[in-house]
Amino acid sequence: MMQRILAATVCAFLVLGGNAMAGSQSSDPHAAHRAAMAKPSYRVSDHEYDVPDVELLVTSGADSTLRELLDSGQPVALNFIFTTCTTICPVMTVTFAQMQQVLGPDAERVHLVSISIDPQYDRPAILEAYARQFKAGDNWTFLTGDTSDIVTVLRSFDSYTGSKMSHRPVTLLKRPESASWIRIDGLPNGETLAQEVTARLLN
Repeated sequence: MMQRILAATVCAFLVLGGNAMAGSQSSDPHAAHRAAMAKPSYRVSDHEYDVPDVELLVTSGADSTLRELLDSGQPVALNFIFTTCTTICPVMTVTFAQMQQVLGPDAERVHLVSISIDPQYDRPAILEAYARQFKAGDNWTFLTGDTSDIVTVLRSFDSYTGSKMSHRPVTLLKRPESASWIRIDGLPNGETLAQEVTARLLN
C-alpha cells in the first residue's frame, strides 16, 4: 500500500513538473522540491539544538510541551510536514511508514514525530485522518499548534524558510541520552532511513 502511494505521488509530481521545468525556477515554487525528488540524495550532520518549551497539540486535541514529548526516554526521529502538501511531504511520510516496516519489532523502540508547518489548516482532526491514511502506529505522534509556536520550533531546528511552499526535507534523529541531534537533509528512502536509525539510534 505504502509503495503504491509513494509511486503515485512521485510519478504524478514528476509528470506535472514537466511543464514547470520548461519555465524558470522563479515561476515554480516547487522547483527545488522537484529537483530533490528527481534525484533523491541526502547528507548527514551533527548539531545541538535548544528545543523550545512550547505547548503543541496532539491528534486527540490534548496539549503537551514539545520538550516532554521529545524527552520520552526513547530515540526520536522527527520531521516537518503539512497535509495539503503534494510534493515532498507525502514522500517523507511514506518514508517514515516504510522505515517502520523495515525496522519490524525495533520500530516500537523509536518515537516518530511529525510536526505540521501549516497549523492554521492542520488542526488535530485533520492530522488524525492523515495519520490513519499512512497507517501510523501508536509510537508516531503528529503535532500542530499556534502559528507562532510552530515558527519558534522551526527556527530552533534551523528549518524556518518563511513559507511552507519552500520548506526543506529534513529529518532529525536523537538518542535519549545525547545532547546532539543528527540532521539528515534530503530524501533517503525508507530502507536507507531505517539503516541510519539502526546504526545511529539503536546500536
